[in-house]
Amino acid sequence: MAVCHQPQHPHPPRVWWWGGPPPPPRGGGGPPPPPRAGTAHFIERSTDFQWQREQLLSGADIQNNPFRDLAMPRNPASPYTFVKYLASQGSLTDYLHLNAKFPLRREYAGYLTWVADAFRKQVDYGRSAVGLSLVQGEDGGEVFRVETDDGGEYLGRTVSVGTGRSPRVPPAFQRSLGPRVFHSTRYLSSIERLGDRPLRVVVVGASQSAIEIILDLLARPQVQQVVSVHRTIGFRLKDTSPYSRRVFLPEFVDYFHPLSNAKKRRLRDDLRSVNYAACDQDVIDRLAGAQREFELTGSERLLMKPFSEVAVSRSEGQGQRLVLRDVNHLTEETLDADVVVLATGFRDFGSEQGDEPYHPLLEGIAHRLPLDEDGVPVVARDYSIELKSPADSPQPLRVYLNGLCEASHGMGDAGALAMLSVRATDIADSLQRDLLRDHEELVASGTSP
Repeated sequence: MAVCHQPQHPHPPRVWWWGGPPPPPRGGGGPPPPPRAGTAHFIERSTDFQWQREQLLSGADIQNNPFRDLAMPRNPASPYTFVKYLASQGSLTDYLHLNAKFPLRREYAGYLTWVADAFRKQVDYGRSAVGLSLVQGEDGGEVFRVETDDGGEYLGRTVSVGTGRSPRVPPAFQRSLGPRVFHSTRYLSSIERLGDRPLRVVVVGASQSAIEIILDLLARPQVQQVVSVHRTIGFRLKDTSPYSRRVFLPEFVDYFHPLSNAKKRRLRDDLRSVNYAACDQDVIDRLAGAQREFELTGSERLLMKPFSEVAVSRSEGQGQRLVLRDVNHLTEETLDADVVVLATGFRDFGSEQGDEPYHPLLEGIAHRLPLDEDGVPVVARDYSIELKSPADSPQPLRVYLNGLCEASHGMGDAGALAMLSVRATDIADSLQRDLLRDHEELVASGTSP
């Protein structure tokens, strides 16, 4: 979360942002300019910068063209490109020699950390935002108040939330979450916390994350058995056609955003295999090869349960007892496991089953959110929600949703690296227009310094 403010005036901070590093500065080449003091600040729950720390698995890549990084799509001369990072580490030649289609996830995490370090003074690490409300500011107008888990408080005229969407937890597991039943966003720390004891692990889901987790589990000697449970026929190939992947281009957002909710839902269903319940060819081949090896040796270390869903999950001794139901024949079987990993994705904003109308952090201002016909907040093209304001309010407050708007802006907003720099530009430009308008109003009123 970041803050912008105008120190010359007795106004509260302008903007607070939850999420990763702020947009890299615009401009040409040369050394990176220092961040403008007092104009941006972030609140970050982690004690240090981290990106997909729970998914930094051996051999996993980012499935994204590395040139579509934090800066290059909008400014190739930026000092914060992936190429500049490789050069700064003395590893550009080695990377080019590797001739890999995509960078390893671990290497890209190093790049993102390198950029974040340039803005370290603008981040309060180790503080978690737990509440958002509206209070009266020093000038008598309304401002946002952000509360943190340690009793801290931040005030701002504008807030941008970039926490990522809420994990999707199937109904059967909503009362079972804990050290032995956890979402994939907690995978590495949770599985390593269990030590070297023998484990039977069930992985629920058919996504890229699910197949990567299964491969990681099979490489751990203490894992005696992995059972893969998914509602479909199995792990399907991701649609990587350059035509389908136009959903990750900025112009697709312009096409998608004005559509009706019904047309948006239809289009998202039609394009689902571009990003969901689908996997890359390399990991499918690795898993199919491992499965065949186990079949040839008569091993049941890897079991597939296609067309299945978990109807019941309950604690049984030190593990979980699951009741699996075939989604077509409705037959049931019982399965015991020590650990259950939910690679079940994330909740969208919407009115469909499993959706949520807005992120839980917006609960404190929910009464002021403008809603559409489905009861979902109306998000403008610049990713902002303009709050409903009292009649005497001089200027409406706005909250920005950074990386939370797949339902309103399309699949490129679903954590896709390809859209990061473009989305940051849209939000930054929108904020800049607000600052310019405020300045013009101050000049008109004769109060400009």
